[in-house]
Amino acid sequence: MKKNDIFKHINDEDAARIAAEYPTGDKKQRDRLFRKVESRVSSGFTAGDEVRGVDAYRPRIAMKIASAAAAVAVVAGAGGVGYQLLSSVSRPTESSIGSDMVQAQTEEGSAAEAATASGAITKEELLEKIHSRNYEAYDRINMKYRETMNGVSFMDGVIKRDGLTGNESEMKTWTHTPEYFRDMDEETLARDNTTPEKLAESSTHNEMFFVKDMFICVYDNSDGESQALYEIADRSTWLLDQPTAFSDTYSECLIRDRIDHFDIQEINENTTFLGRDCTDVFMTYVSGEKTVSDAAVGLPIVPRMAPEEGSETTFDKYSDQELYLTVDNETGIILKAKLIIDEEYYEEFEVNELLFDDDAELPENGEYIRNRIAGCAPVSDPSSYDLSIID
Repeated sequence: MKKNDIFKHINDEDAARIAAEYPTGDKKQRDRLFRKVESRVSSGFTAGDEVRGVDAYRPRIAMKIASAAAAVAVVAGAGGVGYQLLSSVSRPTESSIGSDMVQAQTEEGSAAEAATASGAITKEELLEKIHSRNYEAYDRINMKYRETMNGVSFMDGVIKRDGLTGNESEMKTWTHTPEYFRDMDEETLARDNTTPEKLAESSTHNEMFFVKDMFICVYDNSDGESQALYEIADRSTWLLDQPTAFSDTYSECLIRDRIDHFDIQEINENTTFLGRDCTDVFMTYVSGEKTVSDAAVGLPIVPRMAPEEGSETTFDKYSDQELYLTVDNETGIILKAKLIIDEEYYEEFEVNELLFDDDAELPENGEYIRNRIAGCAPVSDPSSYDLSIID
């Protein structure tokens, strides 16, 4: 493809607008823009493209849960290993969220003034909608969702909340493709008499119950060798439930740690997802143009999900990033997200089901919880907790 072929049919008015918004004097930005446009015109990437190897640390194959500390690490960290763990896996494919959006960088500051082509919702209005979401506003709410890391690691989650009692449950299952384990050294594989294909057949499963003042968690493993463990702890000290179990979702991590660092490039209100009226958003962060201290100010940020403001975040200010969001117009809840880092690594979040009030199920009851932990070994002495109060 010749470079000029990309803009072959452009008219004079559009040419003048592009020239004004993307001045040729900024060579770095000009080259970046051209590469993005050219790659989307000529790229052959599809969802079925081969995934390349993982050049990263892998947890010990056996994955036996030997202590409460290890179990807690699975709950709090397995869904957020992120870029550092899988940074060399395959280049991301185009996100369906932003397939109709213009893939271009704008001058710093111009995005703050941008809205849709029709002049509808503004950046400030959109961020206010997102920041004003409130999972506690419903008698009941259920969410089923999937989090994906670079197409090789997956976490399927289910959250149920009873707004009247405050009781919640959260189920998480982690699975991986053989590609996730492909770079494990031969010595380790031989030691455990396994292969990447065998490893991919297993999964890790956690069931968490937030009942009254207690946090009850079952740590399970599908390897057929490890006995499931359970733990009972004080709910008030458990970060995953501050203020609700939804604060542990990937979408909430985006809002908490990243979204204020991005500039909105394109907003499209006229979309639907899960039968709900939504707004699609394309956002970018260009490394070196902002710092962690440059987060947006003067915008509504309540409620702010845990951890508290001022705590350390995982935002990487040294990588170029693209973020696609689908936001529910009624609730402000993010239903779909795709984060691309340096055009080489991606993470996705997608809600499969969202139910409210009479359409939603209650969290698991006391009988279910007692039966679930009956065949499990306790991580610590549970005698100080009275399970009779969970009925």
